Amino acid sequence: MAKHSRIFVRTGENLFDFMWADVSADGSVLMGLTQEGEGNVELVLDPELGELRPHDIVAPQSIGALKLSFHATGQYKLSGQMGRDQCSLDRATVTGPRLADISEPRRMAEFFIPAQLPRASRAFTENDIALDISDAPPPPYRCLVSCMPTERFERHIADGSRFVDTSLWESTHALTTGPQVWVWTFRKSLNDREIPPHFIAFLPGFPRWGRPNNVGV
Repeated sequence: MAKHSRIFVRTGENLFDFMWADVSADGSVLMGLTQEGEGNVELVLDPELGELRPHDIVAPQSIGALKLSFHATGQYKLSGQMGRDQCSLDRATVTGPRLADISEPRRMAEFFIPAQLPRASRAFTENDIALDISDAPPPPYRCLVSCMPTERFERHIADGSRFVDTSLWESTHALTTGPQVWVWTFRKSLNDREIPPHFIAFLPGFPRWGRPNNVGV
């Protein structure tokens, strides 16, 4: 992966903005949506507390394009804040394995795609990738972002099998960070029926709740 890459969606000759991705010196990976908007935490799945909805937590509305930070240490963060109460607001964070310890394909994030994406605001370069959906069936779509060792990715491509069992159709592209590959799989799932009105992001992992008066990162 180059220091800065863009992830586009292509259909025919048309190119659309979707995401960007950066890699830092310590191996951490930052990424985000290029489209700006307002965001809310709609659901938190906590192994001890169960399903938490907006009325169960404090999660101020975030403004701007969604950003995700996958730190090499295994702390994965969203750009918005959340807390059990007002005094414990912190960056929305889940914990997972250290990036260097990921030895099997791992789902890092998933995005549910709205009806329209913005036209590309800049030209495609050699550092960028484009997910080709020219032959895709009608929406709805979602996009899985996964991380895996390079050899596992190469083996999967050689086998010609789908990356997700529930996919009816897939378009896959990847960026490499040292011995690992970050994979974007734009797909149509047999489980989806409706097109969301806006982007919905899912960040799997164990929620880490901020301590009282621990505001910020």
